[in-house]
This record gives sequence, C-alpha cells and structure tokens, in this order.
Amino acid sequence: MSQPGLIFREIHQHSKNAFELQEQIDRIPRQIKAQKTKVERMEKEFKDAQDHQKKLKVSIHEKEVTIKELTAQITKHKRQLNEAADQKAIDALQHEIAFAQAEIAKNEEEALTALSEQEEKAAILPEQEKQLKTARDESAKIEKSSSDRKADLEKQLAEANKNLAESVAKLPEDLAAKYKRIAQGMGHDALSPVQGKLCQACATTITSQMYIEVTNMAYVVCKSCNRILYLSEAEQRNRAEAED
Repeated sequence: MSQPGLIFREIHQHSKNAFELQEQIDRIPRQIKAQKTKVERMEKEFKDAQDHQKKLKVSIHEKEVTIKELTAQITKHKRQLNEAADQKAIDALQHEIAFAQAEIAKNEEEALTALSEQEEKAAILPEQEKQLKTARDESAKIEKSSSDRKADLEKQLAEANKNLAESVAKLPEDLAAKYKRIAQGMGHDALSPVQGKLCQACATTITSQMYIEVTNMAYVVCKSCNRILYLSEAEQRNRAEAED
C-alpha cells in the first residue's frame, strides 16, 4: 500500500479539481442569468426611450394646438378691441392679448426645447437598438454554448470524483475515516501541502518532529488549522536535490 502522505497529496489534487469543476458548473446559470438581466435592462431602457419620444411628440403637438388656439384668441380680441367703446373693456382686452402672447412665447420655447430633445434622442435610438440586438445575440449564444460546456464539465467532474473516491480507498480504513471526518467540515480544503516547514494553508511553522513525519509520508495534522499535512512536490524535489 502507498504511503499515506503520497495518497493525501493525490487526494488533495483530485478534491481541488472536483471543487473547481463544480464551481465552473455553478457559475454557468449565474452567467446566463446575468446576461439575461443585462438584456432585460437594455430592453427596458430602449422601450423607455421610445416611450419618451412618443411623449415628446404628443407634447409638441399639444403645444402647437395651444399656440394655434391662443393665436385665434388674439385675433378675436384684437377685432373686439377695434369695436370696444369704453376704456374698461379696452384694458381687459389688452390684458387678455398680452397674456395670450406671453403664453404663446412660453409654449413656443417649450416646443422648441422638446423638439431639440426629440431630435437628439432620435439620433441615439439606432445605436441603442443595435447594442440591444448585439446583447440579445450574445445572450442566445451563451445559453446555447453553455449546455454543451456544462455537459463536458459534468463529465470531467464525474471523472474527478471517481478518481477522488479511488484515492481515498487506497488509505487504511482508520485514516480514511479521519480524512472523511475532516473533509466533511472543510471539503477540498481539508488538506494542505508543507513547503519549507510551513503549512501552506495557514502559514504556520510546524515542529521539526512533525516535519520529519511529513517527509516520511506519515499521517500528520496541523496543530494550528487542523488540516491534514503532506509534503509538497516542490519540497520533495528540493530534498531530493539536496541529498544528491
């Protein structure tokens, strides 16, 4: 049977691989949702822009109608002014004419502002529509490709979990039970390589005796973070080169 330390290194590689693959799988629906949310936001912005254009058009039309009505009132009041006999009637008509003229000026200014805004927004709409189409196409493309990608990742994950189970099965029954107990709470993070007498997970220096046990590929647990320790490949190479 292989030394525990070597098996734990193998287990850590497979468990990290499985974890990373699962993370990629879990990201797929989030990526699809994020793209759909983006499209929905752009669709709303485009619809709001179209609705705003319609409102501006209605507003301009209403002001044109108001101006036309006020102009007709002025014409009427001027005719009445020519026919007025007393000063009180003349003053009242002149007041009405002045008020109507001020209202016309106000509506003309507002109509001009609305028309300017309408033209400005109309120039933006085609590009906004183009960007929306691109986002829709991209969303459809992501959704379509994600199905194949997810199937491939799930196949890789199944293989990684199979390899992990086979590696765990290589452990003596008592060590397998200890590993499973720690892994139940820490998952793929239940193990840590040792490099230069340091637990790489928590950066704690292990004792010389623990280091000897780790180099002998024995079962060792970090006293600081409670992870199972194993000798990293780099540390093993360094030791082999030093011995040569």
